[in-house]
Amino acid sequence: MPRNLRRPPGRPRRLPRNFRRHGAASRRGATGKSGWDKAAVIVQAIGALAIFVSLGGLFIGIRQFNEQQASNAATEVNQQDQSILEEYLDDMSSLILTDHLAEPGSSATVRALALARTATAVRDLDGGRKGTLVRFLWESGLIDGPHPILDLYQDDLDNADFAIANLYQIDLSDVGLTGADFADARLLGANLEDSVLVQADLQGADLACYNGTACTDLAHAYLMRANLTGANLSDADLDDSYLEGANLRSADLTGAQLAGASYNTKPIQVLNAQGQTVIDTPTRWPAGFNPKAVGATCEYC
Repeated sequence: MPRNLRRPPGRPRRLPRNFRRHGAASRRGATGKSGWDKAAVIVQAIGALAIFVSLGGLFIGIRQFNEQQASNAATEVNQQDQSILEEYLDDMSSLILTDHLAEPGSSATVRALALARTATAVRDLDGGRKGTLVRFLWESGLIDGPHPILDLYQDDLDNADFAIANLYQIDLSDVGLTGADFADARLLGANLEDSVLVQADLQGADLACYNGTACTDLAHAYLMRANLTGANLSDADLDDSYLEGANLRSADLTGAQLAGASYNTKPIQVLNAQGQTVIDTPTRWPAGFNPKAVGATCEYC
């Protein structure tokens, strides 16, 4: 072998210069490519995060918009209800002051007009304003006593709020009072005959006699699932009333008339006014009270 081509023993062979440059460039290219890939991944991650944040903001915006729309709708309904009540009170005040509605000899035409306006107004009002309307009628002397000037026959007073109200001898006979709130109300001598008091709250209500003579009339009343806990029903007329599922714990039933009143000792599955299935739990009586001894009838025993 020619001397100029011999490699000294133990000494590594050096690569040609152009090969070394190519290898170094390749390594630099590989390193550069890896850096771009990482940058692309970071950019993609940032983009995905931005989309997520944007979607989150969109959902929040939609929810806030819906809440605002619901709030606006509720405000509009509230304003409409208030407008209906105020217009009704103005009209009725005019009938009372100008057309002598509150006087016993008032015109039948005037009374008919008052009844029509009342039925129309209560149909559209919420529970609180229904309570305000009825209290106005009672305070005006239109729906109290044995011979009321106005008869609210079958008017819709469902969910009306009469809590803590003083409504002596009020006449709400044959009226829809489902879900009405009479908690702690004073209803001495009230006429609630044939009224629909399903799920009404009469907890702590005073339903005793007025002046010891005019006693509360709940004959034929629908009191299913009503809460009468702690109510004063002394000498009240509950003949033929419907007490399935009613809660009369701690109620005062001294002298109360319960002939033909129906109650249950077993749960009953029934349909409510909305067509939904509900359960009438067993009627609950005051401790030691025997409903059969006063003529009540157990329909589901």
